[in-house]
Amino acid sequence: MSILAASFAAPPAMAAEIAGITVPETEAVQGTQLALRACAVREVFWTNLYVVSLYLPQQPGSGSVRFSDSQRPRLIRVDVTYDGAVPDGLPSSWNDQLQQRVSAEFLQTFRSLYDGLRGGDVVRLAYSPQSGTALSVNGREVVTQPGDTLFNAVAQIWIGQNPVSPNIRRLLLNQVC
Repeated sequence: MSILAASFAAPPAMAAEIAGITVPETEAVQGTQLALRACAVREVFWTNLYVVSLYLPQQPGSGSVRFSDSQRPRLIRVDVTYDGAVPDGLPSSWNDQLQQRVSAEFLQTFRSLYDGLRGGDVVRLAYSPQSGTALSVNGREVVTQPGDTLFNAVAQIWIGQNPVSPNIRRLLLNQVC
């Protein structure tokens, strides 16, 4: 089964604190409130780098939603926790995965964005059926594209078959926060 086709059946999580970050209980995408479903911290050599959180719509009468449902909004939020400049350059695992799935133009924009991130920054990757995918940093929209192809490509970094961290993948897919 494709990871993006995975169903999320557990009830939404409550607001959580992880790695010193208070992860909001809900986030809005184009006026639709999405519920926190899972979050995890990326740690390298005992240093917290960021918290990644997954938000999906609440389904009345059903706790289940398909992550790949292009008719429903979804959001991935990344809170940068590392208090220095991020390591030089986009991690090779991210670069390799994105290079296969996104345009060269987007990849260059993403690399520049990554190089400028600092502790306290918030990156949002939001998909809405009405407006497509939007990538923003600290509330400033950086990139928009129609459809959910870009959203799905970036989501593969954390929940795809070869994620940056198998632990993050497990936590996000099992709706742990």
